[in-house]
Amino acid sequence: MTLSSIELTISHMNNNLLRMGFLVETQLKRALRALIEKDMKLAEQIIKEDVQINDLMREIEDEAIRLIATQGPVASDLRNIFTIIKIVTDLERMGDHAKDIAKITLQNQEILTDLINEELDVLGKLVMKFISASLDSFVAKDREKSLELTAMDDEIDTLTKEGILKLYERAEQDPLRLRLAGELQFVLKYLERNGDHATNICEWTVYIVTGQFKELN
Repeated sequence: MTLSSIELTISHMNNNLLRMGFLVETQLKRALRALIEKDMKLAEQIIKEDVQINDLMREIEDEAIRLIATQGPVASDLRNIFTIIKIVTDLERMGDHAKDIAKITLQNQEILTDLINEELDVLGKLVMKFISASLDSFVAKDREKSLELTAMDDEIDTLTKEGILKLYERAEQDPLRLRLAGELQFVLKYLERNGDHATNICEWTVYIVTGQFKELN
């Protein structure tokens, strides 16, 4: 395999990584819609379609193993391959969190998201924007952009804490709402964790550009 062929394989892995990112964003958006609209069929569909994300992850991992085992890529290519695998792992976990939100919808059909509908909408949109922007910065190998983006994680953390406080303030007078508030707290925390995974993508982007790993948050 020539050097250009190695680069072509890595390019193919990158394309599959972006496909994973698109699926994760779609799953997350649909999971929040299913929760708010109490759409059980959509929640079931989200859980079933999580396999698409897992299949892409395995395809990328298998391609990476074959490339390393048979072609002996140079150090810079190895760093690229290693980074892709790390990001793919983060994307797979994001998909799991979307699935987790769908499971909460199925298990709590009486859930009252009106307690924090506005907070869910704002936080969800911010998280999806962060995921998309972090992947864009990785594709562009934009170190400066990745460093700037991590400020969004601070905002996500703040919104999560504020959302949890508001949730329990609004639910404290009603035992049923208080129980369901615990489930909605999980939803907020899943969104926050996806922000952490997007931060990881930014960290790996900095690593691939500089060769040095630096925790950004």
